[in-house]
Amino acid sequence: MSQPTKFGAGIALSGDFADLADLHETIHYLTSETGPLSAHQAEFVLGLAYDVRKAYEGVRRIEPINTPRGSAEYYSVDILWPVFLVQLGMLRTAAGYLPTSRSHQASLYRLEACAERALLEMDPSVGAMCMRWLSHCSPLPDGFLLEFVSQQARDFVFGATTGKARFRRLPTILDDISSFSSKYREFERCMSEQAAQQNARPQDLWDFSEWPEFRW
Repeated sequence: MSQPTKFGAGIALSGDFADLADLHETIHYLTSETGPLSAHQAEFVLGLAYDVRKAYEGVRRIEPINTPRGSAEYYSVDILWPVFLVQLGMLRTAAGYLPTSRSHQASLYRLEACAERALLEMDPSVGAMCMRWLSHCSPLPDGFLLEFVSQQARDFVFGATTGKARFRRLPTILDDISSFSSKYREFERCMSEQAAQQNARPQDLWDFSEWPEFRW
């Protein structure tokens, strides 16, 4: 199950231990060395597996729920929209190149259903635009600098007021996550210059600085 976070920053993804464990296994399968994702692409998507694992280990948030058969516990984790949707898009791409079991397909469809439910709950019009982006998103090339996704997420979180004003910027944030966007090309140029100064590859440069506190 899912819902948007209170101030529109991301998705609150929840499930019981079994569902989240199945999703964790599916993500690892789709990012395996036999799949189409390169090592640095797989590493980025495995960030979702890490969040899911921390959730079902009870490290993130445990939420009691009431059912007709009694109470139960769901494990929940918050993930920023730009990061989550790009990870989901890359999983969709990987699933098109690997033989998948019914269990893998079920986990992926549930994850897409969770994305759709939370997006539309936050804002039906903007959510529909984001789902169209997801259904038509092209695979990112191997050389794409995925640190740009983190920069876009930061811009999304801090570039506007919270709530629906923040959420309305999400389609534009997603559209710029393309190797053809002018914003990405400028980012790639700056990263290439920094990498040359450090005798490194642009793909190896990551910003590990702490983010300021923000409202989810």
